[in-house]
Amino acid sequence: MRLELMTANKTRRYLKYALGEIILVVIGILIALQINNWNEGRKQIQKSRNYLSEIVKDLQSDSLLYSKTINKLNKDIIVDTWAINELDFKADQLDSIWLSFGGFYHDQNMNVRTYQKIQNAGDTKLIGFESVADPISHYYNEIYNYIDSFTKWDLREVSERQVYMKDLEEVIEISNFQLQILGKGSITEDFPVKQNNDELIKRTLNFANSIRGRNHVKHNLARHLRLRQTFQRANDEAMELLSKIRLELDRH
Repeated sequence: MRLELMTANKTRRYLKYALGEIILVVIGILIALQINNWNEGRKQIQKSRNYLSEIVKDLQSDSLLYSKTINKLNKDIIVDTWAINELDFKADQLDSIWLSFGGFYHDQNMNVRTYQKIQNAGDTKLIGFESVADPISHYYNEIYNYIDSFTKWDLREVSERQVYMKDLEEVIEISNFQLQILGKGSITEDFPVKQNNDELIKRTLNFANSIRGRNHVKHNLARHLRLRQTFQRANDEAMELLSKIRLELDRH
């Protein structure tokens, strides 16, 4: 009887010891998992931080290019407005007249390099910075499409209205000033002009003072104003998103 009690006591003590060992092992595993999860969480947050730091650079680049485009458009608008207000062009205004005819489109778009990298990696939630995920998606989708649609429209408008140049080039030789404009700074040499200067001036003024010529400049003005509005909105959106991202980066 005594032997049975001793054996039973030993068994109970062994079971308690074994149970304690199991509990310690389980606790150790749970702690290890918690530490691993914590480390993974830190890695994900750092990864998101790196993405956002790159987006900040992209937005700064976007804003700089938008501003340059807006400045160019402002200059175009000044020339367009001057030309529309002139009801009877004179020979000494020839260079300004050709500036008002225009002929260049604006295809500036945003830098999507980092955003595409995020999409390809499937990290769209931006762990730790979830509050800026939707604003980023809005900028790189809605605003991108907004700019894209207007720049494509601009290209169509310029291409379709370049018909006037073909008509003019049948009767007016391109001057050195026009050639320098077309070359965008790459042409500095003055070439001889075969057409009589008086005839060149007369035909240019006839077109500029015609209804067709005035309507052409009016279309240019409307186009430039709409594009300026487009790039101004894009710049505002870029600066607002930039501010939100910087605020979140400072909080973490």
